[in-house]
Amino acid sequence: MTKSIKTTNKYIEKTKNTVNNSYRLDYHMMPTVGWMNDPNGLIYYKGRYHLFYQANPYDTAPGTMCWGHFVSDDLITYEDLGIAIAPEKEHTSIFSGGAIEIDGQLNAIYTLHYEKGDTKREYIYKSVSSDGVNFGGDTCIFDNETLPKNLSRKDFRDPYPVKIGDRYYVFVGGTDVNLKKGVIVVLSGTTLDYLHYEFCIGPFYEFGEMCECPCYVRMDGKDVIVTSAYATPRRGNDFKNTHSSMFVVGDIDFERGVMAVDYVKEIDKGNTFYAPQLMNGTDTPTMVGWLEMWNTPYLTHLLHHGWVGAFSIPRVLSFKDGDVCQNPVETLASYYKGDADGNCFSHCADLSFKFGGNGKLTVKGGNGEVVIGHHDGAVFLDTMNAKTPHGHVRQTNRRYDSCEVRVLLDTSSVEVFVDGGREVISSRIYIDGEYKLEVSGDVSEIRIKEVCTKQ
Repeated sequence: MTKSIKTTNKYIEKTKNTVNNSYRLDYHMMPTVGWMNDPNGLIYYKGRYHLFYQANPYDTAPGTMCWGHFVSDDLITYEDLGIAIAPEKEHTSIFSGGAIEIDGQLNAIYTLHYEKGDTKREYIYKSVSSDGVNFGGDTCIFDNETLPKNLSRKDFRDPYPVKIGDRYYVFVGGTDVNLKKGVIVVLSGTTLDYLHYEFCIGPFYEFGEMCECPCYVRMDGKDVIVTSAYATPRRGNDFKNTHSSMFVVGDIDFERGVMAVDYVKEIDKGNTFYAPQLMNGTDTPTMVGWLEMWNTPYLTHLLHHGWVGAFSIPRVLSFKDGDVCQNPVETLASYYKGDADGNCFSHCADLSFKFGGNGKLTVKGGNGEVVIGHHDGAVFLDTMNAKTPHGHVRQTNRRYDSCEVRVLLDTSSVEVFVDGGREVISSRIYIDGEYKLEVSGDVSEIRIKEVCTKQ
């Protein structure tokens, strides 16, 4: 049986002090208690950032899912407001979606997921709030039976709304059941009260068996879709995880219902990044992803710490020589404590340095280490000895004679930004004790800025 929002928020308040804080992050968003996965409904609304998320406060694994709710003034520090949207009927969950402001109201567009036995269906719903906190008036805004017969009704989720001209468009993840390949379904309407099917984008190789969490932004004269995909087959150095996320860059003709694609690019070469979403309501293209991955062991679950999941650092998107780049939000600099040396520094730090050729920078702790290196032109991240249940060595696609690298370390995360954010490698690490730095080879211009959000 489903539990009310009030009951669930009372449970969160009662149990929030029972979690183990050993690996809780300092400047990345994470659940107060229980399970968290996809970012949902990212929007700048009434002077604050609202970031909803897939939540199951009652367990450190997925279950009956709700939308949790963060608010933030700067995308670094935040307040968890608890559960905002929850299912009202048995056998249902509130799955992912987006948000948009219409006439001063925050409209959350989400997936109502129904599953009982072998029966599964997913529907597009809308919930409305006048204050960004309290939601109601939930209604279905699309008739699944109007979809073309080749599109799945049971894998049809993660709606993301935008307004283009005088029409609303909603991008939805889907599957072509005949081809067993992923597609992005585009719906539209003059309002968000009722939507019509327009067209599909894909299928493409990169979309695997199903697209999830598609979202859209117009950048520098180009249409950019951020999306994730289930079971994309590995191709060289790409798509090494069970699931992958990617940028799709090109030009969409909304009248003709076609997209001319320039290129598709994997967003993050690491093993813990999925379901990124773009922030609505702002002129700065900003993306946040889930800093975990499906079908892998979660250490804080295995250790019974009472929580699982985190968001990536919010990343600002830009073009560099036609290539999509991503860099941490600038507000992080407000939390620098000052420069540290490599002899001893905290788990929360912003490192920058330059590889001039082959070299290696090793961050050592009391019981493990993480390595960022440059070998034969590729930059790599090695978490094999980082006390993680899924250690890997991952590397960039490009080869660099020399390059600048920036590394964000938090209590249990590492994010590596290469060549101004042209490529990124992210992972989770669980190293105890203070950090020390060891450097070998052609590494220069090393700078360590410690980060602290606690007053």
